[in-house]
Amino acid sequence: MIRIPALLPEEHVYSCFVRGRFLSAQMHLSDKEFFSMNQLPYHWLRSQVPLCGNMNAVLELMSVSLEQQFKLRLLHTPFAPWLLSLPNDLKPSDLTESNVRNNMEESPFNVDKRWKFCPHCLAEDRTTFGVSYWRSFHQLPGVLICEKHKVALHSHAELRYLAFKLPHHFLNGSEELVVDADWQHRWQPFIYRLSRHLQANPEWGRDVSNYIKRQLQIEGVIKSTHRPLFNNLFKSMREDVGMACLAGLFTRFARNNGRMPNILWLTLSGRSQNKGIRHPLYWLAILFWLRDELPELRFLREDR
Repeated sequence: MIRIPALLPEEHVYSCFVRGRFLSAQMHLSDKEFFSMNQLPYHWLRSQVPLCGNMNAVLELMSVSLEQQFKLRLLHTPFAPWLLSLPNDLKPSDLTESNVRNNMEESPFNVDKRWKFCPHCLAEDRTTFGVSYWRSFHQLPGVLICEKHKVALHSHAELRYLAFKLPHHFLNGSEELVVDADWQHRWQPFIYRLSRHLQANPEWGRDVSNYIKRQLQIEGVIKSTHRPLFNNLFKSMREDVGMACLAGLFTRFARNNGRMPNILWLTLSGRSQNKGIRHPLYWLAILFWLRDELPELRFLREDR
């Protein structure tokens, strides 16, 4: 069986999994043989899918404790934003599945889904730990700049899925991510700070719907008669955040070839045909819009 090493600071679970394969001298096996030998479901290693049976299987390999599995998911995957979608009847530690197929879960969203790394972090990690590794916060949706070094992250065409390689394997052939829109620069501190807040306060996202409805003066149970109100509110949202931002987050806006979904209605009304847990990008887009107005988001504005 694979020998899993200790996780390094903010290391992604799958990065540790990759290092474990190297340390266990199992790189000579085919990927299917490797998964079979370790009694794991064969799957592609996706950077932004922390809620699925594949991730659960790897977490179970790392620890038999459900409490420890939750801590690993919270601190070592881009899971924190998913707590914005926490159902009322679930504890944060019970949120382990989105109930959406992995490929379908990612398709509506236009953020870069490749694995990303910071060359400066890579150099420091090799000096400090003797190895490069994938950091979980660099895989948060919409992250393009390293929080520590304030430089653009790098990626590679082959990094849509992680083929059991570490960042240094891509250093020479990687490309610097383009960060040329104002909203992209504003998104970086927003997603980093919000994710760290959710890590420290996993229950905080449970009331986010009430915060938003209070701010937008939406009273009572949302009904179909609220549609005109939601249409007007979303018009304001589009004008404030800009179509470039919505196109950078959602595929339908990027294609601009059909009816644009009302993000507010889909997120707050609960009247969507989609099954499963709502992807956090819907909540994130709304909170990004209201980040300067919501009292509960004052932590985003500290030291700014």
